[in-house]
Amino acid sequence: MKTVTIGSLALLLCASTLVDGRASFSKVHRIFPNTGNSFPKNGYRPSLQIRGGSTTVAPADSDAEATRQYRVQQQLLLQSRSVALRQALIARGLDALQFTTTETEQAKPTDWDCAMASAESPKSCLYSFDAELGRKVVAPRGTDQWITLTALNRLRRTDPSKVEPLWHSQYAILQAWFHPTSPHSLYTYLSPRAALLSFILDVPMALGVALAVTMSFLFLLTFPIWETLLTTFLTSSVLWLQWPNWARFVHAAFPLKLLLGQMAWKAIASALGKLHGRVRNELIEMECQLWEECMPRTIIEGNEEESDEEEDLEEDLDEDIDEDEYSDEEDLDIDLDSDDEDFR
Repeated sequence: MKTVTIGSLALLLCASTLVDGRASFSKVHRIFPNTGNSFPKNGYRPSLQIRGGSTTVAPADSDAEATRQYRVQQQLLLQSRSVALRQALIARGLDALQFTTTETEQAKPTDWDCAMASAESPKSCLYSFDAELGRKVVAPRGTDQWITLTALNRLRRTDPSKVEPLWHSQYAILQAWFHPTSPHSLYTYLSPRAALLSFILDVPMALGVALAVTMSFLFLLTFPIWETLLTTFLTSSVLWLQWPNWARFVHAAFPLKLLLGQMAWKAIASALGKLHGRVRNELIEMECQLWEECMPRTIIEGNEEESDEEEDLEEDLDEDIDEDEYSDEEDLDIDLDSDDEDFR
């Protein structure tokens, strides 16, 4: 009877373990002292435990300390390399950690020089390595960092942010050369036609307005033709024979009509944008040609001076020859008139 009672008590304790998820096995240990150290010291045991095998904690990894030392060493090496790289940049006048520029480091305005690239005096180009023969090149005054005038003007129209980095941002090229109020402005030497074209390209809205006015004028000029075509299309049998196919769009719900209108507007806007870009590119090419014609040269090479002097001498000789021929003709006419008078 005593054995049955003890067995029943053990079953009740096991049932309480399943219900609570944890149970105090200290009572079991007191009832069954032979259980030994199979239970934890705190008297609790997890509700689920894989039977069999060891329950002791695995020893710590022996390489953990070596891994930590390796990581610390790599971090120190990275910091030392960063310091060495910063010192090298500072030695070249650059500091990656200094985000504000002082007055001495700001780009300064400068004057310009203009020359002609020829076979006798070829010029390099910052944009295309070698300047084309017969093209004018410009550079900051006192330097030999040339760039063709056409490439410079095209670059400042398409991507102005890449202009000043060509000279490592040492000179305020855009502010000094391409601003009308600057004392070193290139606009000073432009012809009226080139100045008007540059004004249209400088003001983005001006080109759009000019394009809209031109298209409106052409539409009004050809309005009778468009009216005739539209009337012919709306009264054609081909259109109305297809009424069963497009009538569903006419009687469609308003959201569908709104969606179709939005799609049509996007297509028209995309076509107008492409037209605007093409017209702008053509105007930029025209502006480059006009700038080539208008911009004076400040540097003339020796061979060019000789050729210019030869041209001047040839022009002077031609003028002298023309004057001599004209004077000879006048003398001849005077002699003929005098002979006629004597004969009479």
